Formats: sequence, C-alpha cells, structure tokens
Amino acid sequence: MQRILAEGRKSNDFKLRTIDDSFGSWFAFEENGKEAPPPSETKTAIAVWVGLYPTVVPLTLALSPLKMPLWLWLLVGNLLSSFLMSFLTMPYYVNRLLKRWLKPSPDEPAAKTNLVGLGIVAAVNVFWGVVFYLVTTEIWTLP
Repeated sequence: MQRILAEGRKSNDFKLRTIDDSFGSWFAFEENGKEAPPPSETKTAIAVWVGLYPTVVPLTLALSPLKMPLWLWLLVGNLLSSFLMSFLTMPYYVNRLLKRWLKPSPDEPAAKTNLVGLGIVAAVNVFWGVVFYLVTTEIWTLP
C-alpha cells in the first residue's frame, strides 16, 4: 500500500482545474489561448435566464401532447432542457448574443457595457415573450 501511495505522489500526469462557477463550461471563454475567469454570478444567472425561457417553452409545447403525469413530465423536461442548454442554447445562442457583456473588453467602461448588456437581455426577453404569447394564444394552446 505504501508503494502505491509513493508512486501517486511522484506522478505529475494530472492537471488540477478549479471551476469557479456553478455553471462550469457554459461560460468557458478564452483570452490569449488561456481560459478566462467566468463572469460574475449575477451575470451568469441572468444569462441562464435568457437561455432557459426559449428552451423550456418550446420543450413544454413539444412534450404536452404526451400527457405525462406532472412528476414524469418534470423529470423528462429537466433532463432534456439540461442537454439542450448545455449543447445548443448556451454555446450557440446565449454566449454569442451576450459575449461582450459577459466578457467585456478591459478598455470599455463597465457602466456602458452593463447598460448595453442589460438592454439586450430586456429586448430579447420581450421578443420571446411576444413570440410565445402569440404561439400559445393564437397558434397552439396547451391541452
């Protein structure tokens, strides 16, 4: 046993990586070929909200004809939304849309960056709100 522990102490074949953010790879940006620190928790929470709404509403509409019990629908819906958010919504929609706000240039004033970023967040959520209002009241209603 001591021999195995000694071998483990000698090995340098690993790289320790600390994830400073609860959303991990959803906000993996690079600066000069190196991983950049994640955005603030407030910005990441708002960015997740921006991605969650246009993920969950279509998923709800798609799953509703299956008429699953609520507990099963939530189980399946949470699984599918996690995958969609990880592989589609966050990397191809939210991070591209909000990149300048999430990882602002150091020479841009923070107040201007935050104002523009929050304006984009508001405009996008109003857009999706109108789209989903029209879809769920004029085109498709849940059973």
